[in-house]
Amino acid sequence: METESTGDVDKVTEQRMADLLGCTKRALEGRRQRGAIPEGVWMRHGRRIIYSKRRYDEWLESLWIYPRESTSITDRSEFASPGKVLVEAKPFPTPRHRKGSKLHPSFAIK
Repeated sequence: METESTGDVDKVTEQRMADLLGCTKRALEGRRQRGAIPEGVWMRHGRRIIYSKRRYDEWLESLWIYPRESTSITDRSEFASPGKVLVEAKPFPTPRHRKGSKLHPSFAIK
């Protein structure tokens, strides 16, 4: 059986997984109960919760959004070529001014 001292152990307790992730056991438990961490990553064994480090890493990788491949300078010069539709960038939302609260009629200046 693998030992934790070699670092090859895949299945760890909830406390050990929390230590590896740098959070508290309570925070990890909350993520699990809210469904933020899918059940395939952890399993209930009696009254204990066991995590698979390998499955956690695979799940985390599946959430990762990879940027598009970087384009070369020649690709950038072709961006405004004829036949391509230019999409305008959406304007940055400007914060609206908050209206002051209305005064009670007895305090209003007449």
